Amino acid sequence: MKRTLFSLLAIPVLSLMTIVSATAAPKIIIKSELASPVILENAQDKNYLKISLTGFPLDVKKRSPINLALVIDRSTSMSGDRIEKARDAAIMTVNMLSSEDTLSVITYDSSAEVIIPATKVTDKEKLIAKIKQNINPRGMTALFAGVSKGINQVNKHLDKEQINRIILLSDGQANVGPTSIKELSELARTAAKKGITISTIGIGEGYNEDLMTAIAGYSDGNHAFVAHSADLEKIFTKEFKDVMSVVAQDVEVIIKTADGVKPVRLLGRDGEITGNTITVKLNQLYSNQEKYVLLEVIPAKGSAEQQKDLAKVQVSYNNLSSKKLENYDEKIAVRYSKSADVVKQAQVDEIVVDSAIQKAAIENERAIQLMDQGKVEEAKAVLQTNAAQMEALPVTAPAARMKAEQSAAANKQLFDKVSTESKASSRKALKESNYKTQKQQQ
Repeated sequence: MKRTLFSLLAIPVLSLMTIVSATAAPKIIIKSELASPVILENAQDKNYLKISLTGFPLDVKKRSPINLALVIDRSTSMSGDRIEKARDAAIMTVNMLSSEDTLSVITYDSSAEVIIPATKVTDKEKLIAKIKQNINPRGMTALFAGVSKGINQVNKHLDKEQINRIILLSDGQANVGPTSIKELSELARTAAKKGITISTIGIGEGYNEDLMTAIAGYSDGNHAFVAHSADLEKIFTKEFKDVMSVVAQDVEVIIKTADGVKPVRLLGRDGEITGNTITVKLNQLYSNQEKYVLLEVIPAKGSAEQQKDLAKVQVSYNNLSSKKLENYDEKIAVRYSKSADVVKQAQVDEIVVDSAIQKAAIENERAIQLMDQGKVEEAKAVLQTNAAQMEALPVTAPAARMKAEQSAAANKQLFDKVSTESKASSRKALKESNYKTQKQQQ
């Protein structure tokens, strides 16, 4: 009841665009709200504006065509079970695609080779035979060349009404050609500008997790750490579930804060803050999954019972169901009160928890830095503090309370990993966890 009391005063009514008729094409559910829609008069405490974007249900039979490149490491370190599981995953990919989809397969060792040029998936037996014949371990790791050829193959059939995706698989360090995070990140930016998403999968303890998350991050892809090659099929299945459930692409969120309102920082997703304008881009949204933009702000001062505009939110996206560019906008207001009890009752617990989770992820990045400096006990203390703070959050809404407890448990599990596993393994687990938190990867 506490949110209902203030919803008409401080939380905008959902736009009509979220209401779907029986005949109209489905639309993204968009919701913009503040952690504290009512604040104390003359106070300037930090507040959190969340723009939630949830994909509509999708009939898998009506999914968009997929334009996919598999970029697979076949260097010597992939020998044995890893290369066998990589082959199996590639074959599984062929079997999951349809004749409407386009597939290319690139392998890389000391150089990169296109073993299957971009082609429609019509002759599956022929494609599988090429995979079995050509994915065998040898040489070094020309990761840059592999990704470059993957982009080139997807680019041949690039279409905004398709799902344009690269899945990059590696178990080692890039050691041929350009190898720096900066150089490979620039390649990922190039892909993102074309509307191509790169998801990265790292196997074992030898790959560079900073590099692989950077590549995925710049193109809004997924990232997964596969500790044991036996789990590779499960990770590929999850990735394909996402690829086949994309409902919107080219998503842009623009927030313009009102006069006197200070945008402090974005939590989780990267974006640009220029003056009072904040811009965040997402490559895609998935069916029934929530992604969000979270902005920390300092509101302007106000008097009791006064209401002021805090921000204007604009969202645009390419709806793959209607095949149209759709737009949404609304204004967010904040109300002022003399009563601390009134302020507390109006609090939106879910956003309080989300902001705490994202701030914990920032602290976990600091824990990684401490591990790199050999300060393992200090890193473990950061994880313990995060868990304790999540458990102590002043929230009572059942769903928010559960989310806080799940985050606390996740930090405790990471603490256990740092305590019992190798640095390489626990660092990768931390990096993967942070990435998934910041990108809301499910």
